[in-house]
Amino acid sequence: MRSTIFTFMACLLLLPGITSCGSGDSEQSMAEQRADEHQRLEEVQEEHIRRGIVPNQDTMAFPQAFSVFLTSLQASDANVLNQFIHPDHGLWVIEQPGAMPKMTRITDIRDFKREFHDRSFFTVGDEVKTCDLQEEIWPSFDCADMNYDKGQSGYSKDGCFVSGPSKFQQSGYWDYASLSDTEIKQIKATLPLVQRSVLHTATSFEFHFGPVDGQWRLLFAKLIHPCSA
Repeated sequence: MRSTIFTFMACLLLLPGITSCGSGDSEQSMAEQRADEHQRLEEVQEEHIRRGIVPNQDTMAFPQAFSVFLTSLQASDANVLNQFIHPDHGLWVIEQPGAMPKMTRITDIRDFKREFHDRSFFTVGDEVKTCDLQEEIWPSFDCADMNYDKGQSGYSKDGCFVSGPSKFQQSGYWDYASLSDTEIKQIKATLPLVQRSVLHTATSFEFHFGPVDGQWRLLFAKLIHPCSA
């Protein structure tokens, strides 16, 4: 399997200009590309399963899935990151360019540009350099305690925390993001799917995941620096 992954990644390095690897075809259909990407993620997941995850699970354990997500984010690997986005539910990115939040739905990570300097989603990896998950309730936050110059995040405890989704599900960002009724209905249909919520205190970024169709999906990402609006 490892040689298969290395071969696939070597092929990626030859792009653009070559649309297939190891064959005489000059074109590769979108369906074939999707299949290749899905197979790659499955291979990564299978490798983690062999490292000790309990067998016969519909999805891999969340910490291992998050590790795959973070590694792919820091490597700017759009192919793997896109496998964390469900084609129907999509990924809702929450930002706050002004006084009110903004929510953007995407199905391809390459199409998204952040409000902050029109940067790609991959730049999130420049800010979230490490995230060693700790399973516990999120720490409290106070703007008065925040001082980035002094390395003070404003949280009562620093780190990377994973907990249940209830706090986010009740946050109501979507009610103030100037969304259509249809978009709000889509969000409210997706919210119950969220099962694990990750907080990175150094940035205050949040990542909300749920198992959909047999694998963990990133359903919401909140990229808001607090106390700045």
